[in-house]
Amino acid sequence: MKLLSISTSTPRGSVAILDGDRELASASYSDQHGHAERLFAAIDEALLAANLDRSSLQAVACDLGPGSFTGVRVGLASAKGIALALGLRTVGVTSLEAVAAAAFGDGRAERADADVVAAVLDAKKGELFLGAFDVSLKSLLEPLHILRAGAADVLRPLALQRKLILSGELTEDLTGELMRQLLGDLAPEPSVHLPDAVWVGRVAAARLAQGGGDDAAALEALYVRAPDAVRAHDAKLPLLG
Repeated sequence: MKLLSISTSTPRGSVAILDGDRELASASYSDQHGHAERLFAAIDEALLAANLDRSSLQAVACDLGPGSFTGVRVGLASAKGIALALGLRTVGVTSLEAVAAAAFGDGRAERADADVVAAVLDAKKGELFLGAFDVSLKSLLEPLHILRAGAADVLRPLALQRKLILSGELTEDLTGELMRQLLGDLAPEPSVHLPDAVWVGRVAAARLAQGGGDDAAALEALYVRAPDAVRAHDAKLPLLG
């Protein structure tokens, strides 16, 4: 099955074309505020590299977040538009699932003898998006939006029961500090890894192979937290007296 996969939840946008779980081609760019302008050029670049056109696609997968509000909206709207226009099967995959899938898939978790990946993305302002998954990508910790300082307390009960590795967007110093808080000097090395369209696509392909999928029209973003910007008519106005 030829599948188009999109990830725009972080400053790194990526697109991949897969046949099943096999990567045919990919394209990426780094532009926090330019997803709307650059995404379709990346899609065309990946299709050209795969020697395919859009009519050859049978499914589309999309990173649902959490992450950048604007990025998630652009990616989701684009995926839904493509799916509805071309009649494609659709799968939504969270950014944290994609991070965990990559850690299991490329052997990093295995090398650390870990059976749980705690996926972490930087939510800015001293905050994190956090989730935890086993090797089957079963969620052991539903996606959270928390203060960075509280991450160790949230993960500690899980780290006491399972062998855990941290993977995600943060720098090695920050993730290393968090792991030492959890596991002391025996903490495995963390891995710095952004959500990527290849792994969004591989998770989606596995679900499609098992008969899964989503209704494109009903697919929604996973923001986890409320947006910083509030529409004027949603804001509380002062009482006039």
